[in-house]
Amino acid sequence: MSIEADARVDLTNAYTEQVRADLERVDGEIAQLEARLRSLHADRMLLGKLWENLSSVAADSAAPVPSAATGHGSQESSAPAPESVGGTRGRPAKRGSVRAAVLRRLRASHGPMSVNDMFEALPSAVRASGKVVVRNTLEALVARGIAERSRQGQSVRYTFVDLPAGDEEA
Repeated sequence: MSIEADARVDLTNAYTEQVRADLERVDGEIAQLEARLRSLHADRMLLGKLWENLSSVAADSAAPVPSAATGHGSQESSAPAPESVGGTRGRPAKRGSVRAAVLRRLRASHGPMSVNDMFEALPSAVRASGKVVVRNTLEALVARGIAERSRQGQSVRYTFVDLPAGDEEA
C-alpha cells in the first residue's frame, strides 16, 4: 500500500508543479497583453486626434473660403495645401469648422432639429467627423447660450437662439 501512496503523492506533486508553471505562464501572457493594450489605447488616442484634425481639414477645404482670408498677412505655411474630400486644393485646418457648419445650419433651420436631422443636413466633409462630434458641438452651443435644447418624447431637439449680432461667435 505504501507504493500506491508514494505514486499518488508523486503524481499529485507533478500535477501541482505543472499547474504552478501554467499559472506563471498565463500571468506572464496577461502582463504582456495588458502592456499591449495600454500601447493600443495610446495609439487610439493619437489616431483619434489625427482623425479630428484631418476631418477638420476636409471640412474647411469643402467650405467656401472668404477672399479676405487669402491676404498677404495670413499665417498660412508655405507647404502645399492638403487634398480635400472633393479632390480640390484645400486650406489649412481652422478650429471650429464643424462648429461653424453646425451653427450655420442651425441658424438657417425653420424649427428644432435632432442630431440626426443636423447630421444629414451637413455637407459630407463635415459628416466625416461623425454624429458624436455633431452632438457634442450642439451641446457646446447650448452651454454657450447660442442654442436651446428641448425634449420631444425621447428625442432631443436643438434650436438657434436669436442673439444680438456677433454674440454667437463669443
